[in-house]
Amino acid sequence: MWSSLTSSVTSLTGYGAQAGSPKPGDIPNAGEGVKSAASLVKDGNYFSELAAKDLEWTIAATASTETQTFYCINDKGHFGHVQLIHSNLGIWGAPASVQMTARFRGDGVNKFFSTNLTNFVLSADKLSASTNLMSITLSPDGKKFTVQVTNAPDLIVSLTVERAARGYKIGEGKSFFGDGYVSHKFWPACKVAGMMIIDGKAHDMAGEGTFVHAIQGMRPHLVASRWSYVDFLGHDAETNQKAKLSLIQFTTPEYYGSATVTQGSIVFNGDLVGVAVDNKTEFVKTEHDEETGYNPPTEVNYVWEGKTIEGGKPFKAVLNVKPKGLCQKVDLLAEIPWALRKIVSTFVAKPIIYQWYDDASAVVTIGGEEHKVSGHVYHEATFVM
Repeated sequence: MWSSLTSSVTSLTGYGAQAGSPKPGDIPNAGEGVKSAASLVKDGNYFSELAAKDLEWTIAATASTETQTFYCINDKGHFGHVQLIHSNLGIWGAPASVQMTARFRGDGVNKFFSTNLTNFVLSADKLSASTNLMSITLSPDGKKFTVQVTNAPDLIVSLTVERAARGYKIGEGKSFFGDGYVSHKFWPACKVAGMMIIDGKAHDMAGEGTFVHAIQGMRPHLVASRWSYVDFLGHDAETNQKAKLSLIQFTTPEYYGSATVTQGSIVFNGDLVGVAVDNKTEFVKTEHDEETGYNPPTEVNYVWEGKTIEGGKPFKAVLNVKPKGLCQKVDLLAEIPWALRKIVSTFVAKPIIYQWYDDASAVVTIGGEEHKVSGHVYHEATFVM
């Protein structure tokens, strides 16, 4: 959803939910609000470099959803993503759910895949996972993932995703919600090689990517009322300087104080310049969608602001997008069984995900030097309540 929320029906539904709208008294320690990963950083240095252990699958026994997601923008400007989702329902005797989602957008194709998987197995070091149709394997040096999907004839994927800049987390990487938590770990810049074969046609995915390992250590419908996810890649045609911007932002439900939690990064010319926790998602213009009842943006500014990891220079990036390239508008309740839909609908009126892939431009300012870059952005707006 954020990948785990936005791409997975199971990750939003909260199978273990009790009937009735949740109230602060129903949720353990909700009155404590949210302790974001950034708020727990004591020295003001939000950047923490990832160690191999940070990439382990946790597979908690309690209600949780865990995902590994690979976002790719190839050299032709086409977009693809592949995701593996493990959801534990938190109900005694109920089996875990495992799912693969994928998308390809470009070359006249706009196709989304969602497939239930079986035979989920972790490697001994918990750094690689395999299923009946999909595998994710981390290299011994911890710098490269190999992603394989064999779901012929609809989808075949063979990708290598190699870390090209430092991986990071904010502080310890966890934001706490009473007795639950949400965790994010990033490779914000990767070199991608390989193919996505859609309905028998091969698409070369050589280009750049982003990897996100996310965990929701709680019932997912309790996490947020809104989500934003942004993945931008652009360059200055005159100077050939490149910028890569990533952002995750969510607003908690009222019973967690309607707090905004945000984190993102700026990669400039291949280096992770800074991580940012003072970010904004500004809907400049909106338009009422009669079909959903929500007001998605027709123009949006995504803003990153912080200080560089080295030198502490101020940086700011403003990405302006006029969403036109709608990939999909997903009504999650329409995708799940009737009985489960009745349970979920007591918590969320109509969870909708808007997914776009657009041309966009950004102004990146680092230490007083301004850079204008143009490129492509995959972005999502999710309305949960």
